Amino acid sequence: MATKKAKPIPSAEIKEKEKPIVGIPENTVTICGQQIEIKPTKLFYERNRTATFYRMLDMYPLVDILAMDTVIPGDDRDGDKCVMDWLIAVLDNEEFVTAHYDEITVEDVEKLLAIFRRINRIDEKEQKRKNLTTDRTEG
Repeated sequence: MATKKAKPIPSAEIKEKEKPIVGIPENTVTICGQQIEIKPTKLFYERNRTATFYRMLDMYPLVDILAMDTVIPGDDRDGDKCVMDWLIAVLDNEEFVTAHYDEITVEDVEKLLAIFRRINRIDEKEQKRKNLTTDRTEG
């Protein structure tokens, strides 16, 4: 009678599973190794006009904005300061932005811009406005 080979002894090591993403995955970005959920922008940043800087980020390359001495007439902030302020508004975390500002990439800014536009319903509202304008000119 043939002897059966014994099954190998299982490893005592317990594998650790990755923790699930907290929050809404499509609103979460990883910046400098930290996962951050982007939430709708607070009125504070809307009222002080920091949030409206997204329009500049939509229109101009980041490298050009960062080189600007004056971005908005009558505002003493240069392009670098405007970008930093916008990132603080989007992330709502001044400490994180100031600590990691030099490590944030153009790709990070573009991802933040896309999420910012979506969660603040900017594209949706602009589309409604365009539709209203089209309806008026056609009618």
